[in-house]
Amino acid sequence: MKSSKRTPSRLTVQARRLEWTPQLKRNLIAGGALFLSAFLLRLWGIGWGLPNADHYFSYHPDEWIILIASYFVVNPYAGEWLPGFYNYGSLPLYLWSFWLHWLSSFGVIPALSESPSGIEVAQLRASLHLWARVLVALMGAGTAVVVAQIARQVGGARAGWLAGTVMAVAPAFVVHSRFQTVDVPTTFFVALALYQSVALWRSERLWRTLLWGAVWAGCAAGCKYNAGLVALAPMTVWLLRYSADRAMLLKGALATIAIAVGVFLLVCPGAWADSEKFWRDFSYEVRHVQQGHGEIFTDTGLGWLYHLTPNLTTGFTLLGLVGSLLGWVLHGVRLRVLWGVLVFTVAYYLLIGGAEVRFLRYTLPLYPMLALGVALLLSERPKSQTAESPMPRTRLAPILSAFALLVALFQLVVALSYSLCMVRTDARDQALRWMRQQVPSGASIGFATVPWFYTPPLYPDTGELRWQDRLQKMREAQTPFRLVSLAPPEWNVDALRTQIPDYLVLSEFEWRDVTRIQRTDYQQFRSVLESEYELVAQFRNNPPLFGRSARFPHDMLYICPEVEVWRRKR
Repeated sequence: MKSSKRTPSRLTVQARRLEWTPQLKRNLIAGGALFLSAFLLRLWGIGWGLPNADHYFSYHPDEWIILIASYFVVNPYAGEWLPGFYNYGSLPLYLWSFWLHWLSSFGVIPALSESPSGIEVAQLRASLHLWARVLVALMGAGTAVVVAQIARQVGGARAGWLAGTVMAVAPAFVVHSRFQTVDVPTTFFVALALYQSVALWRSERLWRTLLWGAVWAGCAAGCKYNAGLVALAPMTVWLLRYSADRAMLLKGALATIAIAVGVFLLVCPGAWADSEKFWRDFSYEVRHVQQGHGEIFTDTGLGWLYHLTPNLTTGFTLLGLVGSLLGWVLHGVRLRVLWGVLVFTVAYYLLIGGAEVRFLRYTLPLYPMLALGVALLLSERPKSQTAESPMPRTRLAPILSAFALLVALFQLVVALSYSLCMVRTDARDQALRWMRQQVPSGASIGFATVPWFYTPPLYPDTGELRWQDRLQKMREAQTPFRLVSLAPPEWNVDALRTQIPDYLVLSEFEWRDVTRIQRTDYQQFRSVLESEYELVAQFRNNPPLFGRSARFPHDMLYICPEVEVWRRKR
């Protein structure tokens, strides 16, 4: 007679694992609250620098070319998958394209008329940028939740809560979560891969956990190519688990590489379907990061030190770096479960530090590891490699916990300070308003370099991609003033002496680095400027609580550049 007992099915086992318990309920509520708080923080100031009637392009110089590729070229619903632009991976472009075209189909994003005016086109750009930024803000908030889950596996609920909070309020991560750029999506997928590497230590389904880590690594590479290094994290944990089994070790490494590469080729099909353009843009990026970016990073010393300060001390704060260092030294390096996170972070830091282009945004994938370090200070009994051998609580634990909470609070205050720059009137707009009121109609206004995103928008097309187009639009613009470009070349002292504009407008983006490196043509131009002109107005929108240093990173300066107006002496 057959037994009435049946072996539980796979679905039954999964259902039991997902049983609604008070602990699960608390975790979901906490995760939802963290996500919502992080998202709302990012919505405040998300409309910064959007196109309007005064400037037809965003004040962020990269957003327009990204929008062209992600909306006007790519349309997955129409089977159009090749952006023809591969300076970055294609995955963020596809995400934005799915999102924006879906919103357009519901009328959330307005359609253009048959013969749109410049203002109508600017309004369309503003709507597209805004909704694309909303998607980035969602991914930034999601990153905080993922980092919280990483820390929770290692240090418990309190550590998870703090790690997610630190990630949510890290100042530079908050600011860049309001831009339509690829850096925050990259960090989101990096965090997912790191989560899988930590989960792999105790996972009962090793292969599934390992391969999901490889999937997220391929997605990270599909956003920014060098972020594919995050595949080292699950591979490191696999190595630790199977160091004595060469066959399993080899199988895991090969499977991780194969899945990561396969996912990358899937989310960036231009690598094989548009290979000529792909390798053209990929090669350009490789040359670009090795050759530099004009004067911005000239004579800035070692890249590893530059990323440490000013990039990380600005973006994650010096207090945050100290807290993270303490957490890793006291706890993190002893926990083999976190060695995958550590190996990726060190490899990535060494890679970006060896390049000549050193934007702060390149350091954002380091933030999950930094947030984990701070959270380890709060963990009373951070778990080591086995549940039976927790690390002992020390006498310094209350002090370290208080310090970790101070780090999170300080970062929130700094993030709010930077955010105020994005909701108050921008210095470029202040300068435009002043000149419309104070400069006589018909007066000539000169520019030392070709006007661009950093220039007060005395004509609306200052954000065009090519400098030749910007000059042509300036000549065609109908304005109350006579606009005169003294460039090319930049800092043309002969043009200043011969054309003698009544006013000169200068942006901090123009003078900051040439002043630092003491560029000769700028010094000659400045000498004539100070002898024949007088400074009549300065416009600033600095962070109100702590201000900013002279070494404020270039891609944080977007939100608070200084503008000067000079008038010819009578």
